Amino acid sequence: MDYFGDVSGDLRGLLNQNSKVVVVGVVAGDQVSCGRCPKQAVRRVDDIQEAKWNDLTDIQKRRLFECFADQDDLEFGYAVYDRDRLHSMDKYHYLYQDVSFPPDWDLALTGYAYGELLFEMDSPGDQRAIFTFDRVASKPQSKAVKKHVEEFVPDTNVFVGGSQQSGGIQAADCLAGAVAEDIKRDTDWIDHLDRESITTATYTSLAKLETLLAKL
Repeated sequence: MDYFGDVSGDLRGLLNQNSKVVVVGVVAGDQVSCGRCPKQAVRRVDDIQEAKWNDLTDIQKRRLFECFADQDDLEFGYAVYDRDRLHSMDKYHYLYQDVSFPPDWDLALTGYAYGELLFEMDSPGDQRAIFTFDRVASKPQSKAVKKHVEEFVPDTNVFVGGSQQSGGIQAADCLAGAVAEDIKRDTDWIDHLDRESITTATYTSLAKLETLLAKL
């Protein structure tokens, strides 16, 4: 099975409250199924090269989630982080300081979040599992996230990709963006999906980051 990941929001922005919430999203299925719904959402729209949640109209968003709901072979996973959850960790104050542990804490938490979701979605049980996530700001940062995903799910093949080339990453972007919008604006996009197809997780990823902070 193929797994695709993307993030809505900025983890560091939670500290100064520039971001209200950060959502890490994963969509699983075969490559064609994962890419079908983003492609349908922006069909016949010449000036949109890819499906990015924040660029879609409400009609396009509805079209995409109706397509998601019709795909019986798709699975969805997401993890939600806010400032209170970061503050729940022991020694969370280190997040506000210029501390150095490889990688930066936000890259570590991103990798752990992907890893926890993949684990809960049973990627280790699939010898052919391939996970591709959207690249972050730089190649070294992407490699740092990749390293921590592999630490969590060593039996999963992990790759860094780009959203323009991957409909699956676009699907994960839209899932994460929809969950974030539901939280911030009290919309109900996620309610279009069968709850049995959805996995949520945050506890273990925060616990692993807390372990890193404890070593400082």
